[in-house]
Amino acid sequence: MSHTTSAPLSNPNPASPPAGQRLPLLGAASWLVAPVLLALAVAAAQASPSVGRMLVGNAGISVGVLACAVLGLLLSMGARVRRERWPWVGVVGAIISAAPLLLFLAGMLLRL
Repeated sequence: MSHTTSAPLSNPNPASPPAGQRLPLLGAASWLVAPVLLALAVAAAQASPSVGRMLVGNAGISVGVLACAVLGLLLSMGARVRRERWPWVGVVGAIISAAPLLLFLAGMLLRL
């Protein structure tokens, strides 16, 4: 009579991630949302002065910081759905990408 166990097999290569866990690619990408959006805004402002005036206005900044927060949140949620290895990477990335929105709202409240 054979006895089968349902215990998972041990990982023979400790350098590779365990089965079912992936490298934190989306979590790491959530850290880069704010710098990438800022670089795109600067490039658009350099290409067209009228676009630059629109981006510096209140509407352009508000859309930019909101997009930054939303993209950071979506990337961190994608990291959780993919079951990436270190979940804190995506969570901290979402907090960092929401920082411009928090600063914008604080500036509006304090009339800076």
